[in-house]
Amino acid sequence: MTLDDLYAMIPSMACIPGCTDCCRLFGIPSRTQEEDRRIRAYLKAQGRHLLKAQGTTCPYLSPDGCTIYPVRPFTCRLFGASLNALCPHGARPVEMLHEDVEAELHHRYRLLWP
Repeated sequence: MTLDDLYAMIPSMACIPGCTDCCRLFGIPSRTQEEDRRIRAYLKAQGRHLLKAQGTTCPYLSPDGCTIYPVRPFTCRLFGASLNALCPHGARPVEMLHEDVEAELHHRYRLLWP
């Protein structure tokens, strides 16, 4: 199973317009080497570089939102769609990720770590 296969299993959801709390409260999410390569390539294509978090705010957050959204890591994609990572403001997908599916996703995601 590939990273894209895992991403496809996570329900999509619409965030509350203008909300960036998850980006401001959790810093840079952990990521696999593949996710790191994707982020680096995305930034390089834009003439940008990796940044370090300042406190708990993700360095890829701008006033307009996430600047790496197309290549955001698994943790970012899972936030709000999981019962274990609920949006504190109530944003939810149409159907929440079932806890058994979430456990399987986490298991398979860990297998992608070197």
